Amino acid sequence: MVLPPTPAQLGFRMPAEWEPHAATWLAWPHQEDDWPGKFDAIPWVYAEIVRLLHRSELVRILVNDAEHEDKARRVLSRVDLDWDSLEFQRIPTDRAWVRDYGPLFVTRDDTIALTDWQFNAWA
Repeated sequence: MVLPPTPAQLGFRMPAEWEPHAATWLAWPHQEDDWPGKFDAIPWVYAEIVRLLHRSELVRILVNDAEHEDKARRVLSRVDLDWDSLEFQRIPTDRAWVRDYGPLFVTRDDTIALTDWQFNAWA
């Protein structure tokens, strides 16, 4: 079997977290089992993350559907936000950990690409 070249073999690299970027992607938390006995506080933690991030960059928030978007907006309406710095994307998610399943942007010079990988739950 011949495997396709890796992004690194094609000259791409993953930028560091601190490098300039267009936006930060978050998924609004909805799986209560991820935070046993602590979920009630989690939307407020996310609201604080969004509040701090949105001061300097666009924040894109994944929500499962209109109902989850309404819940997120209600929480976020309680913190001081510039709504122009937020975007909601209705994309169903299993978990809030976008780093495990979301797009992974890589760059080569002025080119941006996405990797096509499948999360295996660390198996």
